[in-house]
Amino acid sequence: MIMLSKMTGLMLLVVAVTVSPSVIAGNAEPLQLAPSEALKLWTPGGGEFHPRMPANHGKVAFAEEVTVAYTVTKRGRTKDVEVIEAKPTGASSEWALNAVKAMRFDPTESNSARQPVRSQLSTHWDSPAR
Repeated sequence: MIMLSKMTGLMLLVVAVTVSPSVIAGNAEPLQLAPSEALKLWTPGGGEFHPRMPANHGKVAFAEEVTVAYTVTKRGRTKDVEVIEAKPTGASSEWALNAVKAMRFDPTESNSARQPVRSQLSTHWDSPAR
């Protein structure tokens, strides 16, 4: 009995050491998904988004088309938001970053585990008429 208990304890120790800390903490790595696939797990939350506008918004040319990569966390918030591409090159894409940072997502019925995802979206700036 004592030998069996020691072996069981040793096996538990080995299992505990080989399990990834992220698994123990319950942190799943985000799935890398195309936008259409990501929407099967997370949908944009209702409401309006009011992103912060850059302080110099009247003096800087805005990028008209921006592709942004982002991660949706288990809580439905965005993180690791970054610009992948902006057109025209050199124009400010801060408006797109702020908009995606402000977004919130709700899990779909098929995502009851709230699996984080990494995806991207492309957006277009419609400049106000002057």
